[in-house]
Amino acid sequence: MSLAVSCVDFDCPNFLAGPSGEAFDQDSSRKMVASIKSQIAHIWGPESITFGRRLGEICDSLFETYKEASYSNWDAYGASPVTRDAYEEAKKIIDLLPSSIRMPEIVAEPTGEIGFEWRRGKEQVFVISVGGKQKITFAGIFGENRIHGVEYFGGTLPLVIIQHLRRLYS
Repeated sequence: MSLAVSCVDFDCPNFLAGPSGEAFDQDSSRKMVASIKSQIAHIWGPESITFGRRLGEICDSLFETYKEASYSNWDAYGASPVTRDAYEEAKKIIDLLPSSIRMPEIVAEPTGEIGFEWRRGKEQVFVISVGGKQKITFAGIFGENRIHGVEYFGGTLPLVIIQHLRRLYS
């Protein structure tokens, strides 16, 4: 069954439609949204600092990072410029991250990529980078364990990225 929701934040359940396009009344919509929220909370755990509440802040941070690093040698050490493609791909990543994930720090990489960094102390770190080439490079430190890799990014967040983010916050 598919469900169309006309808003980004699940707090406005006035326009839900079922798989054949029939509209649900507002009470049924609220119950369905409550059920979806419950299922998400069960999978991702309790809400922390969420994107839903701070989406504007992370988008502003992304844009500022892009502006500051969109020219050659932006770091005075020969860094490549962050491209418009990298910026657009980073925006897609933001849209795809589960709302229960804490907001990452946005950084420009000397390679011209945009990085997302999550930290829980010096021994709990996970970083992903995108450069507008349909791939996500990732690395993480989880205590004694170190991971890294590259995943294809075709418009959905790879499961391995979600699993590592869950691992960081579990």
